[in-house]
Amino acid sequence: MNSGLADPEFVRLGEALQALDGRQARVRRAAATMACAVPALRDRLPVLAELPTLAVSLSPTALGERMEAKYGGHRRGVPRRLAVSVLALPECGSDYLRGRSRQAVRTNGNRAIEAGVTCRRMGRVEADVRITAVLRARGEDELVGSVREDLHDGLVQAWLARDAEDATEVVALTSVDGPFARLDLMLAAPGREAGPARYLLSSHLVAELAGRGVRHLAVDTALFLQSGLRHFQRLLGFVPMTLELTRGPQPDDDCPAPRISPASGPVPTVSAQAPAARRPEQYPAPVGWPAAPTGRRALPPPLPAPGWRQPRPLMINGPVRVWQCCCDPRTGPLIM
Repeated sequence: MNSGLADPEFVRLGEALQALDGRQARVRRAAATMACAVPALRDRLPVLAELPTLAVSLSPTALGERMEAKYGGHRRGVPRRLAVSVLALPECGSDYLRGRSRQAVRTNGNRAIEAGVTCRRMGRVEADVRITAVLRARGEDELVGSVREDLHDGLVQAWLARDAEDATEVVALTSVDGPFARLDLMLAAPGREAGPARYLLSSHLVAELAGRGVRHLAVDTALFLQSGLRHFQRLLGFVPMTLELTRGPQPDDDCPAPRISPASGPVPTVSAQAPAARRPEQYPAPVGWPAAPTGRRALPPPLPAPGWRQPRPLMINGPVRVWQCCCDPRTGPLIM
């Protein structure tokens, strides 16, 4: 039994929704039904109840807000996060092309390489020129403004598949928010839609994104895909999933979190003036030591001369103490 994008019931549901385009009354009734909560919608449509759910944690950044805007709201009454085409990326990009399920991708990629097609990432100026030329050649001028704005803001990365003569084969835009990425645009130049270059560029994108730690690459809801694009996504390995979007914590920018004092009292005021220089402690000079200059510690007495003996007090008269030096009669009494 087929599942995912090849499920007959899923295909019929998508074709029925596309058939409502242009019938305003029926579109309004379908919108009222499909705009219900996703669990209630799954109960009404068993084919949607079998879809896996992918939890996506969006960062509180401009990229996270952009992802939330892309998958929020409704399209023709259908929630944009319902039945989104999602490709699970391997940890190693080279593992993507292994297995029988990627035979078509390997075959078409090798054909593109033999024809001289190469893939690489573009800078902002080159991307603006090449993507604008492709959009105008396809008659999709209304997308030029939004593409230029995303390129200028640095929210998307531009990719190119070109032939041996540097002519544009396929252009693509991706946006990355942590381990989740979105394929915003992939367009082939007019006359090159059926070429193998888009297979080569797709495998190149998978290898590059996997190397950056991306684990899931999403597009839009698969309910409105045309049969050719649905077949192309199925060959690449995309499966429909329902996204559960949440806003994650602030990314770690190596900045410490502000500390809050546990004290309940008022915060002390800190003066902006430089603190006064600390004056050294002063100690009283011991008896017999010479007085030290102001602001300095008392110095020890000089070494005694030969024959020096400790003086003996002769008389204490009030605050004046009279000492007699017995060793040297020339010094006389010492008054302190």
